[in-house]
Amino acid sequence: MSIDYYGYRKKFALLVPSTNTAVETEYHMMCPKGVVLATRGCVIPPFKVTNEEEFVGMVEAIGNATEQGLVDALTCRPDHVIFGYSAETFWDGKERSDREFAKYNNIAKELGNCEITFGAQAIMDALKCYPGVKKIGVVTPYMPVGDNMVVKFLADIGYEVVRIEGHNSPGPVDIAYESFGKTRQLIKQVDGDDIDLILQAGTNLHFVELAAQLEQELGKPVLAINALTFWHALRSNGIPDRIEGFGSLLAEHIAIPE
Repeated sequence: MSIDYYGYRKKFALLVPSTNTAVETEYHMMCPKGVVLATRGCVIPPFKVTNEEEFVGMVEAIGNATEQGLVDALTCRPDHVIFGYSAETFWDGKERSDREFAKYNNIAKELGNCEITFGAQAIMDALKCYPGVKKIGVVTPYMPVGDNMVVKFLADIGYEVVRIEGHNSPGPVDIAYESFGKTRQLIKQVDGDDIDLILQAGTNLHFVELAAQLEQELGKPVLAINALTFWHALRSNGIPDRIEGFGSLLAEHIAIPE
């Protein structure tokens, strides 16, 4: 059996929109020794997003580029494929998300003899690690139409979004330009005594280090989308390493709950 020289534990293909820089950066920060990441892009234009119609167009463009991006990613013969984007994975709620997951997981199985981590399904599995959680505050880089899709998906899986705030970032590239200071202000707006857990969506928004800091400050779980998808990929592939500095999920939860 041939084994990747540096990926002697696992080789992950990381599928991201071509405009995204945060996922690759944050995954490499969290990556344990013996795991290699092969980043591949779903090619989309560097949209300007000034209204909700343009935001929907951006999400649709990612969806249209996904199948070819996945087929391309499978050419490196990965052990697993991580979908490094979130909005398209929970668009229109759980029923559609489940269909999309099954479609792409089947492609990965048929062409690459592997499986995938999908943002929406990773969220469901990660939230099982926090059984007392019912009410969630959410921060995103999205416009309100995107925020509404987050609310719908979480409602479909049994969670109430009490408050949600978005950066309204003016394009997919620009999401990575948002500052920790601005994100902290949004966290303040969604947090409160009525919030059990804070969730961040939008994979090009740098957040994994800030999430760990906020957990200490707020005394409650703060989940970054890039940390929870990477956690899901590691645990799905039997890698139980406790990874410090990026929040309680990676540091404390060594397996996906049944």
